[in-house]
Amino acid sequence: MSTLVIGANGGVGKYLIQQLQNAGETFTAGVRKEEQINDLQGKGIDAKLIDVENDSIETLTDKFKGFDQVVFSVGSGGNTGADKTIIVDLDGAVKTIEASKANHVSKYVMVSTYDSRREAFDESGALKPYTIAKHYADEHLKRSGLNYVIVHPGGLLDEAGTGRVDAAAFFDGKGTIPREDVASVISQVLTTTGFDNSEFQIISGTEELTTAINKFK
Repeated sequence: MSTLVIGANGGVGKYLIQQLQNAGETFTAGVRKEEQINDLQGKGIDAKLIDVENDSIETLTDKFKGFDQVVFSVGSGGNTGADKTIIVDLDGAVKTIEASKANHVSKYVMVSTYDSRREAFDESGALKPYTIAKHYADEHLKRSGLNYVIVHPGGLLDEAGTGRVDAAAFFDGKGTIPREDVASVISQVLTTTGFDNSEFQIISGTEELTTAINKFK
């Protein structure tokens, strides 16, 4: 299986491509800058320019040729302006979904926000543009006809992974999780069979990672 990781230079993406490389998997790192390509190639990693903000659906369709799996692990973040959020987290995601459809990819993995339901209001009672964008991107994916996996990680931490998580359709409350563990979950989804048309939240927990997420196969 050949995998395209979009957002390979991001917090989760960096861990994911390292894990895939260590496992001897066939993949390409999708990044936005030429210097990032040069750096990755120097580490023996295949890379190509993927700009979800500026590339058209037609351009992305051409760039996606030959890939069996696509990972969308890129985002503007929850604190950018609403315009950038719509351009990257909604339109960028939808364009990659359409490009994946055109190439008949066998699995599309979306790294979403912790809770992208329309009911996910913030502390002030408002629905954030970031949540709205993620909600409609996720809904578009679910209606696309693609075989999908949507992963909803808790608050992301820059600390070493533990390999132990809790996974559920929806938790009653919030939680956090190291980016390294999120990458490990995605790696497991990509390299094992199953997880067809599945969606789940993950936070740091007590179960061994594989055991925790296998209930969603």
